[in-house]
Amino acid sequence: MNQYYYEYKDDGDVKYCYPGTQVLVNKFDIHNGQQLSKVEREISIVKAAVLADRITGNFDLAHLKSIHKFLFEDIYDWAGQIRTVDIAKGNIFCLVQFIEVQFSELYEKLKQDNFLKGEKDIEYVSKKIAYYLSEINVIHPFREGNGRTQRIFCQQLCKNTGNFYLDFSMAGEGEMLEASVAAFMCNYEKIEALIRKCVKEIDL
Repeated sequence: MNQYYYEYKDDGDVKYCYPGTQVLVNKFDIHNGQQLSKVEREISIVKAAVLADRITGNFDLAHLKSIHKFLFEDIYDWAGQIRTVDIAKGNIFCLVQFIEVQFSELYEKLKQDNFLKGEKDIEYVSKKIAYYLSEINVIHPFREGNGRTQRIFCQQLCKNTGNFYLDFSMAGEGEMLEASVAAFMCNYEKIEALIRKCVKEIDL
């Protein structure tokens, strides 16, 4: 299945997409899915490069939404807003009515982990990052742009240790997809190994 498109429980997504298509309504009025995907990727890469110095938070849902808004506000009117339709990519993501509740529960776990602040054990940090990345992916709060948003969120979480950073250039796109699918089924072995490869020590 094309990674760009989502599946729906009904006849399609008439709220977010142009009539009769699965192309998201966008500020450039682009009706071609591949072209929109290219423009979206180019813009979000540029925005991501400067985001770290502009967007901070306490790792709650508002923090995640602020990252999404910054990345996609030039493309979509709904940037930074929780989706209002149920979506799937093979597996059904968190239903709309449970998104805020599920993230609130995840936030409580982050709080119990003290947001990884000061953690020095790279194995422990890697497993925790893998877990939170996987859980946010299952929630999939946004209509589009979840992967990029959650990776930046987890990069900031890793940086919060003060000892490590997360370098996703070490992970191939196919490798990440395969690990994410496995984690969706609560098999964390692949995602833990992948994140361990991406977690690097900060040179002090």
